[in-house]
Amino acid sequence: MVFSTDQRVAILLHEGIRGSAGKTGLTLLRYGRSPVVAVIDRQSAGESLPELTGIDCDAPIVDSVAAALSYQPDVLVIGVAISGGILPDTWWQDVKQGVAAGLSLVNGLHTPMASDPELKKLLKEGQTIWDIRQEPPGLGIGSAKARSLPCQRILTVGTDMSVGKMSASIELHQAAQRQGISSKFLATGQAGIMITGEGIPLDTIRVDFAAGAVEQMVMDAGNNYDLLIVEGQGSLLHPGS
Repeated sequence: MVFSTDQRVAILLHEGIRGSAGKTGLTLLRYGRSPVVAVIDRQSAGESLPELTGIDCDAPIVDSVAAALSYQPDVLVIGVAISGGILPDTWWQDVKQGVAAGLSLVNGLHTPMASDPELKKLLKEGQTIWDIRQEPPGLGIGSAKARSLPCQRILTVGTDMSVGKMSASIELHQAAQRQGISSKFLATGQAGIMITGEGIPLDTIRVDFAAGAVEQMVMDAGNNYDLLIVEGQGSLLHPGS
C-alpha cells in the first residue's frame, strides 16, 4: 500500500504534537505527499498547527476521530511512535470509530491490526489496513555484496533515538536532487515507509537477517542511482537500542 496524492489523511496524534512520541505524524506533515485534512490530538485541539510545530500546514487540530470525520478524510494514520510499539488501550476506540466510518488505516506500531477480528468485521469494500511493521519474506544474511556497486552510500546514525536521523536523510536526499544528483532515500522505519511507500521496517526483522535486508535494498537500487541515503535506526548510546 502507498498513499496516493488524492487521498485525504487524518493523523491520530494524541499528545504527540507537544510530546516526544509524535515524530511519525510530524514527519508526515513535513514530508508526506498526500493532503492532511485533520490532526487528532486532544491535548492541543483548537490550537494552530503552524504555531505549535513550525510546519507549513493549516490542517485543523481536533480532539477526536468523530470531529475529524467532518473534514472527509479517506485514511486514518496512527501518527505516534510509542516505545515498545503497542497501541494504548484508550486509543482503540478511535481506531475502531475510524474504520467503522469507512476510513482505511495505516498502522506503524508493532500491534497488528489487519488480523484483528473486530476491525476485520468493520471493513467495507475498498477499505484496507496496512500494518507496516511486518517482516517481509525471502530474507537472507548479509554478504558484503554492496561493495561492488558504483554508487556512493550515506548512512545516518545518531547518539540517541528520535534525534532526526530520518529527517536528515530526507533533507540530504532533497538537497542532492536539487543539485542534480541522482539520489534515492532508503527507508527503514515506519514514517519513511509511509512517505515513500517502500522500504523495510528494520525493527521487525530478526537480527540475523537485518544486515542482509538492508543490503538487498541497496543492491536493488545501487545500479540506478549515484547516491543512496540509508535511514539509520536505533542509536549509538541509548541503552535500549
